[in-house]
Amino acid sequence: MYRIVGCRSHGGAYRGGPARREVAFGFDDGPAADTPQFLTMLERNHANATFFLIGRQISSTFRTTLLRELRDGDVLGDHTWSHPNLTLTRDIRSQLLSTLSAIRAISGYTPCVFRPPYGAYDNAVVQSARSLGMATVLWNVDPRDWAQPGSAAIEQRVLAQVRPGSIVISHDGGGPRGQTLAAYPGIIAALRRRGYRIVTISELLGFRPVYEPCIRLCDGIGIPRRRLPRGAILQRAP
Repeated sequence: MYRIVGCRSHGGAYRGGPARREVAFGFDDGPAADTPQFLTMLERNHANATFFLIGRQISSTFRTTLLRELRDGDVLGDHTWSHPNLTLTRDIRSQLLSTLSAIRAISGYTPCVFRPPYGAYDNAVVQSARSLGMATVLWNVDPRDWAQPGSAAIEQRVLAQVRPGSIVISHDGGGPRGQTLAAYPGIIAALRRRGYRIVTISELLGFRPVYEPCIRLCDGIGIPRRRLPRGAILQRAP
């Protein structure tokens, strides 16, 4: 049996992926009270997403949620410790490393994708992320769901902006997210009618997942070797 322990990025900064008929969803500002409902919605619609986590919100309360995300095939990303504008702080590395360490401690997974709060980044931010093995991931579709414009508006805005290789930003935390939650089944169905595959950001960008053997410590997310995705990196357990 093998369990996923991370992914391998190429570093750099990305607003979208190759112009293939694929689209990736990134949900920011969790883990939060609404996050399990987002997972249920994704499971019912047979879709995956990338969840960018705020470090100070990670606690043992959310361990089951993070493991459920990994079991479902979702990706965990770094969204800093306290959601600052990183271009205005000298504390870039600490903000990223503290969150990366918190995710790894609670889930056994080391992120390879990072999203800067407010989309604010510069070369120092990109290089700090790269030094920790993470790519800096922005977006090119923004429904501004954080403003709670209504589920119909969120759906319409996403569908109007999506192009092959798009990365969509939305939120599962930072406030009540019922409108976002309600919008996504329609978004997923409409995109599939257009011929899009729903993938994680790591898949969209060609980042390879990393697995380790596990025997007793699989945490319910272990899979047999025959089910490992193509291109997966296998490494020995420490």
